[in-house]
Amino acid sequence: MKTDIFSPVLRFAVCSDLHIREENDVQVQRLRQLMQRAYRLAQESESYRALDAFLFAGDLTDGGTPAQYRAFWDAVQSELQNGTRVIACVARAHDNWEQGRAAVKTGLRHFREITGLSTDTHLRLGAFHFIAISTCEKKGRYYSRKQKRFLKRALAQATKENPRLPVFVMQHEHITGTVYGSSSFDGWGNGWFKKILSRYPQVVHFSGHSHYPLNDPRSVYQSDFTAVGTGALRYAEFTVDKQRTVHPPQHETISQGWIVEVDEAGRVKLDGYDFLSGTRLCSYLLDVQGDKKNFTLSPAQQKARSSAPRFPSGAKIETERHENALTITFPAAESTDGFPVFLYRAFFKDKNGETLASDYILHEYWFAHEKPFYTCTLEIPKDAALLTVTAENAYGMTSAALKKEDF
Repeated sequence: MKTDIFSPVLRFAVCSDLHIREENDVQVQRLRQLMQRAYRLAQESESYRALDAFLFAGDLTDGGTPAQYRAFWDAVQSELQNGTRVIACVARAHDNWEQGRAAVKTGLRHFREITGLSTDTHLRLGAFHFIAISTCEKKGRYYSRKQKRFLKRALAQATKENPRLPVFVMQHEHITGTVYGSSSFDGWGNGWFKKILSRYPQVVHFSGHSHYPLNDPRSVYQSDFTAVGTGALRYAEFTVDKQRTVHPPQHETISQGWIVEVDEAGRVKLDGYDFLSGTRLCSYLLDVQGDKKNFTLSPAQQKARSSAPRFPSGAKIETERHENALTITFPAAESTDGFPVFLYRAFFKDKNGETLASDYILHEYWFAHEKPFYTCTLEIPKDAALLTVTAENAYGMTSAALKKEDF
């Protein structure tokens, strides 16, 4: 029975993009740390202390070699406790590089032989179904028609038993046109299974590949089903305006993943964590009980509840002149809607207010720390008379401008 109190009956962790290169490298350490923290968080629960599964959504390794798969599996086995299942999928790219004679793909075979896990999986934990799909064996292909049939059968079986319960589906790539990073321009999406998934509003689909932060509100998306980006355990990436693969300073200081809980009624609680610090970055409570009318996280709904960031009272721009360049420093803006500040834009304008040059600085929202000030150095264009700085959130909501005339 649905109540106001959320009491979990299922808990699992989800992450992706480990990119392990060798035994005990920094990515192995982050994997072990994630598992340790996930168990610790489960034990801190008042009503349900089990951790039922770890889900790994691809790019487990950086090159798909046997040594890298052994490093992954040894780390998992060193932390895995009784009663916790492992569900993983193999990505087309890093996990399944073409190797050996005649460019034969070997990653899938190495994964199966070393871990003993299936590459395409359908299993049940309690009343809840999990489906994971790896890349296919065919050279130059992401997935096969056979895998479409597999997904159709698995979804039909899962929803026949209880059409109101969520079904958890995992693959490496985002479904095209869903979460941040999945657009045709971003290039990190794959639409092979989209038509099938769109028939099932019960589906909660986890994917990685883009490395775009999970605490960006665009990383949880609802339309015909629920899509969830998993962030990454190795480096963060962004699209800003029409610039892809943006890598700001400290983008490698990241270890993100979800702790997912489900209650008896089938409500899904998503808690996004920075596992380096153990800090919860974001949280969602989803009602996905087979009815799209319950969805609240479409892009339009998210934008409608969004509001512009603001700078602290008395904030101002500090400057330091270097011939034709200017180092500017300004205080971090504050969120007014619970969404993180996404970036800052600096504009040089002439005396008539026309923009002569502009640049942006990403707010470091993808890992847990408080950064009180942001600094950058900009070239001063000819005839510049005014400098302004504004803050934006992910939906383009823009703060009032800080202004500086004497520089």
